[in-house]
Amino acid sequence: MARILANNLLVNGVKTEFANTYMDLRQKQANSTLGLVMDLSPTATNSQHDYAHINGAPHMKYWRRGDTVPTDAMDANQWNVPIFEMAMRVPWSKFDRKDDQTDTLFEAARSTATSAALLPERYFFDVLTASTGTLPVAPSASDGSALHISTSRFGVGGGNQVTATGLVATSDILQDYYLVLNRFRDFQDGKGQPLISNEIIDQGVVIVFPLELTQIMETTFLQTRIAMGVTAVGHVAGASDTAVGTGAVSNIIQETNKGVTLWASPRLTDASDYYYFLRGAPSKAIFYVNREGVQEFSSLEGDNNGDRTRDTGEEYVQWEERSGAGIPLPYATVKVNTA
Repeated sequence: MARILANNLLVNGVKTEFANTYMDLRQKQANSTLGLVMDLSPTATNSQHDYAHINGAPHMKYWRRGDTVPTDAMDANQWNVPIFEMAMRVPWSKFDRKDDQTDTLFEAARSTATSAALLPERYFFDVLTASTGTLPVAPSASDGSALHISTSRFGVGGGNQVTATGLVATSDILQDYYLVLNRFRDFQDGKGQPLISNEIIDQGVVIVFPLELTQIMETTFLQTRIAMGVTAVGHVAGASDTAVGTGAVSNIIQETNKGVTLWASPRLTDASDYYYFLRGAPSKAIFYVNREGVQEFSSLEGDNNGDRTRDTGEEYVQWEERSGAGIPLPYATVKVNTA
């Protein structure tokens, strides 16, 4: 005789599957690479949350005796981060429940929980690529521009974007690595002073790149010794040199213990552009903001929760979340552009 699974037992099981999967992924996410490049802690109190960002604090100046104390005003950017409603419903027929066809329901709950738990990551890549795969609109930074721009920003004419030397040779990737670090060092705080200290830069970087660049990135940054083109006089060939042979040289990143974390992601569809993030930046380049955490709702036969269940025999559990993503002044990231 077939076992009939009661509706309350089923929905409790589905909720448990969701909760266990969701909490496990969220806890891992906080300690993952995402937590190094995205602030996951902000919360909101309404549907349009206002933020302000100080552009630059005044610096000490010479105070001549008898003169008024030097004064310099601070200016700030104010911007708004909208909160969006995210939801998903897992429906089933009461007749399927009574036939004990439950395995797919539990699997659907696990899949939905995974999707919900990964919302911050999905937001992150939407913001990173200015796309709308999950978010309905791509946010602007607090200065009104995109996350990465190649025009003036932070006192630098090229902004927080550089042009790639190349993607084939490890020497190209290394050259762009130092190009990016120097771009971080060039940033100014709005008062003509360096925006980022060497102590922050020395804490290392996270490089986010498409899967197509995995081999060249791992060869450049993780391999103990790397093969490079060699000139006729035995020097490592640069972009303007003609290589006449190859040689294995020590990996300067490994030998100097420079912190480089690699993150290859299938969420990046452009096979050539990649992105640097400072691990130790006081303000992350992107943040996730939570207005309301995941809420559960259900409609079951006999609980009088919905006309649809009574009229059609469809039962369901649904989950809802209200959240968003924003960009403060994005000095903690530089894009390497190949276009």
